[in-house]
Amino acid sequence: MKKSIALLLAVLMCLAMFAGCGKENGGGNDPQKQESTYPQEYVTYMDMKITVNAEPQRVIAANTNTADQLYAMGLGDRIIGVCYKNSLINPKYQAEYDKARIINEKAATLEQLVAEEPDFVYGRSSAFSEKNGTTHDILTSYGISSLSSIEGYKLGADVEDVYTDFEILGKIFNKQDRAAEIINEMKTKISDVENAVKDKEVVKVFVYDATRDDGAYTCGNNFTAKLIRHAGGVNIFEDMEKTWATVSWESVIDANPDVIIINDYGSETLEHKIEVLQSNPALQSITAVKEGNIISVTLCECFASSMTADTVEKFAKAFHPDCFK
Repeated sequence: MKKSIALLLAVLMCLAMFAGCGKENGGGNDPQKQESTYPQEYVTYMDMKITVNAEPQRVIAANTNTADQLYAMGLGDRIIGVCYKNSLINPKYQAEYDKARIINEKAATLEQLVAEEPDFVYGRSSAFSEKNGTTHDILTSYGISSLSSIEGYKLGADVEDVYTDFEILGKIFNKQDRAAEIINEMKTKISDVENAVKDKEVVKVFVYDATRDDGAYTCGNNFTAKLIRHAGGVNIFEDMEKTWATVSWESVIDANPDVIIINDYGSETLEHKIEVLQSNPALQSITAVKEGNIISVTLCECFASSMTADTVEKFAKAFHPDCFK
């Protein structure tokens, strides 16, 4: 009898040891899952400090690309409204986005946000303004947590900032596994593209957003410029210490870009923007215009979103098509 009990105890001890090893190495029903704890504190746009006291359930997506990020994280069922619905998002989530209720076609006012009773607002820095009374500090005073996507306000933002966006969203919404999955997929695709074009001559690129003050509104040292770099190109105005600015058409002509990227969004159609470029006699000497090397991107493609790696690949295929045959 004593031998039987001793044998039984030995078996149970072995089973316990195996169970412990399985858990330590990621086995079992819940492999090394990180659980979010609250409150969480972050420093965001204008160095304002925000606190997330609990996992958000009522969320407002204040811009198109930040809506894309939220949908990619699997948070569509928590989005109670969207703003700035002026561009397409990732085709995977477009149908869901199309059904979202629009709070404001542009930036929401404080009154509109408070009336919706959200517990979290996520957007670009443009959504959190003193003009509308919607800074992060003001929303905090109303008991609303909010956060700006890093890419929207950081000079020289790069893909690492998008990874950080997703990491933070993963912590806030207790979805670290999904965030890691998105980030790893992006890293793999971008690495593959960089390897494909690493030996190619750098292509000169001009980004055309709109015509302003008889000049071209374009990007300087910003996120789009970095995506262009990853794809084997260089933004001809990358040296500007601004994210966006208006430049003269003469400076565009002098730089003679090989490729033109048009930002396709808002009320001005892509066709009209192409016409602006092709109908300007002074631009006909530019290589990109002469050879018809003009492509377009949506805001989600050139801002931080789930499409970041896809955009790098899209740019690379336009800059170095022979590398992708």
